[in-house]
Amino acid sequence: MTDAGGWGLILAMAAITFALRASFIVLQERIRLPALVRRALVYVPVAALAAIVAPAFVQLGGDVGLAQQVPRWAAGLVGAAVAARTGNMVAVLIVGMLTLWGVQALLG
Repeated sequence: MTDAGGWGLILAMAAITFALRASFIVLQERIRLPALVRRALVYVPVAALAAIVAPAFVQLGGDVGLAQQVPRWAAGLVGAAVAARTGNMVAVLIVGMLTLWGVQALLG
């Protein structure tokens, strides 16, 4: 593929992505989603975060020792507690990261 072809492909993908995302804003008043879909969309951010974070807790194989798993599990448990208590995603991220770094610093 030539440089021009590569850039053309990147621009085409960007245009398609922009059009898909903009369609929800532009067509927001014309399209009515069913109540079930609207209720389900509330859980999308939580599901996306879980999909990103969950693999860190279930690393199978490799050379992952207990010293590497303890900080992750501690941060996950503290983050889950903060989520249950506050429901604030930013607080979960901040407290979870602080917990991860703190436990890593304590364990060396």
